[in-house]
Amino acid sequence: MPDESKIPDFFNIPFDDDDRWMEYINAVRDYCFEGMIDVDFVAQESEVREWYHMPWMHWGPQGSEGFNGLAKEAQISPYQLTPEQKNPHQTYALGYYNEFAGYTLGQMWKDADNPDAYATQNPKGFPVGTVIYKLLYTDADETEVDYLVNPMTRKAYVTPTWNDGQDTGRVVKDMHLIQMDVMIRDPRADKYGTGWVFGTFCYNGKLNNGKTGSMRAQNLVPVGIQFGNDEQDTTNFINPYPPTETIVNPNLKETKINPNKEELPPQHLGWGGRLDGPVDLNNASCMSCHSTAEYPQAAALVPAEAFEGIKKPVKPGSKDSVLVKLTNTEAAAFKKYFTNIRCGTPYSEGTTSCDFSLQVSLALGYFTEWKNDNVEGYWYKEYERSPLEMHRKGELKASVDETLNK
Repeated sequence: MPDESKIPDFFNIPFDDDDRWMEYINAVRDYCFEGMIDVDFVAQESEVREWYHMPWMHWGPQGSEGFNGLAKEAQISPYQLTPEQKNPHQTYALGYYNEFAGYTLGQMWKDADNPDAYATQNPKGFPVGTVIYKLLYTDADETEVDYLVNPMTRKAYVTPTWNDGQDTGRVVKDMHLIQMDVMIRDPRADKYGTGWVFGTFCYNGKLNNGKTGSMRAQNLVPVGIQFGNDEQDTTNFINPYPPTETIVNPNLKETKINPNKEELPPQHLGWGGRLDGPVDLNNASCMSCHSTAEYPQAAALVPAEAFEGIKKPVKPGSKDSVLVKLTNTEAAAFKKYFTNIRCGTPYSEGTTSCDFSLQVSLALGYFTEWKNDNVEGYWYKEYERSPLEMHRKGELKASVDETLNK
């Protein structure tokens, strides 16, 4: 475990202060960038502090690609980013874990044949001082998304489109930085019932001002910060695609949004104006989605009720329609999705908590799939908890009980 002296200085900045939260989130960004921009974000070459990646993100058809270790994430729907974005696109991402988070990963994976799925559950879990950040890249470009001009680009070995690749193979594509997410295990967030602070940034190449290469990561500007799900607020609206302005919900107390329209491109945000990034869904939130992280992944990352609602055409006469309001927000599953769940607490009965880290959930699932395929019968005790396919909506293919009984 790292010494407490390595806890970042920004833990002294009040993240829930209306006048200082921006100072906090920008200090987090500077902490993540220090020593990493200089080495083009190659973690093992940093001379400032230790950064680690999640093991076992490489396995299976959804696994990470080989150039930069980018792992496939969600699809970007048409019009999700701008009115000019008429085509769907894909997202790939790479996560970085500081030395506090690295300690927990080390405890989980110290026996490489038998990872400890309880390492991220109370009374364990990621320790105070943990900082996790993720850089997200898309194959969309400035022809459809104007703020992706002057891009920070990676070549990546990815699927041709989000739906292709398992049978047709991968291709080399330019992927452009579009978003950065951060998670901080800050003890001051305990009073909000979560223990975590989330932040999201959007790339804006219009602010480039001569920057080149990895220095262009500095074009990431804060979207906002979130340290709870505002359980008390049931304002039922969705800022529909395409976003033409960032609609701020003034009733939210645990989400704070960047009001600077000059630096932040229009954002759709999440349900009721909660924090969400540009490539995330507008019917969820950063914290609600990550609170479902568990092993096996029994819960949907976004419940089915979040897709039940009133739709309207993208524009008059268009065949494409988008959600503008949900109609089943009183359902128990939907209410649970927007409650504050304490760090290290399982979301679903019969699972263990991955402490808000969806990459932990994926990694444990991929590892178990590999083990089932390759050494089944040698480690029979491991099959008490077979993985469920991670899914974003819809009904489970099998209940948790059915899976555990296998």
